[in-house]
Amino acid sequence: MTRRAWILAGLLGLPWPALLAAQGAADLSVAAQAGQWVDLGLRSFQAAPLSAAAAVLVPCAEESAADFDCAYQAARAYLYLSYVFELAGQRAQAEACLGPATRWAAAAVARRPSAAQAHSLLADVAGRRVLLGGLFAAMRYGPLNGTEVAAAVRLDPDDPGVLQARGLRYLYAPALWGGDLGDARACFEASLKRRDSDLTRYFLALALEKSGDAAGARAELLRARAMNPADGLVRAALAKGEAPRIPAPGH
Repeated sequence: MTRRAWILAGLLGLPWPALLAAQGAADLSVAAQAGQWVDLGLRSFQAAPLSAAAAVLVPCAEESAADFDCAYQAARAYLYLSYVFELAGQRAQAEACLGPATRWAAAAVARRPSAAQAHSLLADVAGRRVLLGGLFAAMRYGPLNGTEVAAAVRLDPDDPGVLQARGLRYLYAPALWGGDLGDARACFEASLKRRDSDLTRYFLALALEKSGDAAGARAELLRARAMNPADGLVRAALAKGEAPRIPAPGH
């Protein structure tokens, strides 16, 4: 393990047996090691793994202006933190995470313009800023969301994350700007055919609910919970007996 990985593991309180076992992954890069904790934070919807990963990834991304992976994973960490904080009722902290999420998603795009997943991630961050920021944020970040979705689609239209980004665009954009619930559902369903995911099913549940299909929405939420009982958004939606009101991340 690298020095940063040991620091990250210490911040997370990883037990010593797991640390020793992780020695076998010494060939992994800092981004790959920390990216595993980003994935853990997404699955568990806990702030600790995401915060600790960001603490390692940001210095890594700052050290080299060419490091794509650290920038990409740092953006993911901050984006997911914004969801965790909002779900906990900490809206100010949720909004504060979107500044660094934007910075590092944009850096990932600049460092690897051919990466469709970087464009779709930046699109998701921009869309999140619109949802949390209101009218002025919509004027600033709405066009960015559309531009980045289009770029991602040109590069890899069949990528599951790109399909999710398209679906979210259709789901939240006003009809005047291309919003369409039928197209949103189609994108989420196409994404699920390529990569089954509790979060994609969450997206689909929201599209179904907004289309008036409450029973279908609940069925998708139950499938999502069966896949990942720790998904905080799904659990909160089911506890309320209704479809979710905030979108989940998809990368």
